[in-house]
Amino acid sequence: MKKLDIYISKNFIKSFFLSLIAFVNIFILSQLFKVIRYVSEGRMTPKESIFYIIYLIPDILINVAPLAVLLGSLMAINKMASNLEIISLKTSGISFRRIVVGPILISILISIGVFILNDKIYPIALKRSRDLKSGTVRTFTLPESKDNVFLRTNDNIVYHMNYINRVKGTGEKIEIITLNKDFDKIEKIVTAQNGKYDFKNNTWILNKVSITNTEKNTTEYHKVYENKEYGENPDKFISISVDPDILSNSQIRKAIRGIRNTGGDVREYLVALGQRYSFPFASFIVVFLGLALGSRYVRGASAISIVLSVGLGYGYYIVQGSFEALSKNGLLNPFIGGWIPNIIFLVLGIYFMEKAEY
Repeated sequence: MKKLDIYISKNFIKSFFLSLIAFVNIFILSQLFKVIRYVSEGRMTPKESIFYIIYLIPDILINVAPLAVLLGSLMAINKMASNLEIISLKTSGISFRRIVVGPILISILISIGVFILNDKIYPIALKRSRDLKSGTVRTFTLPESKDNVFLRTNDNIVYHMNYINRVKGTGEKIEIITLNKDFDKIEKIVTAQNGKYDFKNNTWILNKVSITNTEKNTTEYHKVYENKEYGENPDKFISISVDPDILSNSQIRKAIRGIRNTGGDVREYLVALGQRYSFPFASFIVVFLGLALGSRYVRGASAISIVLSVGLGYGYYIVQGSFEALSKNGLLNPFIGGWIPNIIFLVLGIYFMEKAEY
């Protein structure tokens, strides 16, 4: 059986790479006219245009990988079906599920490769392509000051300031609330007219302070008040909005934690992270459809394979885009919305795989 697996796997790999190269070339050609216009308008030099196209390749590979797997599996199995090899193997007692083990395992490796590419290389390449397109290298720095800031710490302390300057380390109209471990009861409220952060001792020095202990029902007043418990650096109070597409998975998770702590909306980042963990495995999902639909010999199979792969592939993208929109609008959990298209097409693939047994 190992020889059979090697034979089928070789056919699948060959068809997959041919399909991948074809789709990549199509997408590059679609961008070539834009690049020529950028060069003619003086927005890019010829050398920069070459690098721009190179930086587009990771994005193209990620998006066309499912199409290439789908078409590659259709072509590989359909070729065997047209040579009556599939019927011969079934007649000899080998099930269709056993026949396609090799391509399925390879599709898992392709999905893992797409996942790594999407996490490690795509964000860097996308940022560099955007920098070349805009003509500037964009850097992301925190603003010097911000109004109406909010911060929740891991110690269940919540800060609110009407204004903060992170460079000078000053804050105005400060309110600090300490909650219990379950975060459902206020233990202490500290209010201050203003404050200044001591960068040397890592603590806030507050002025005109009132401290209310809700458990003891007492209130204290201080002209100047300092407590090591309140030592959050001013930088933590300000977060910046960065396109999650140019961040790695770990950076997106870090950004989500930071934005949550400052009371910001993290849905866009959750949707992006959900897509990072779901879309790469589309290559594994669609291989079931490709193998099952390619198992029967039909005249004009090559043309039919292309039509089927494009139709099913773009069908997946439409479904995936629809659920992504629902996730962004808050109607679905971003991770559930990312995996529903995979589940739908996996069920279809398994259904057609069962049909291919007979």
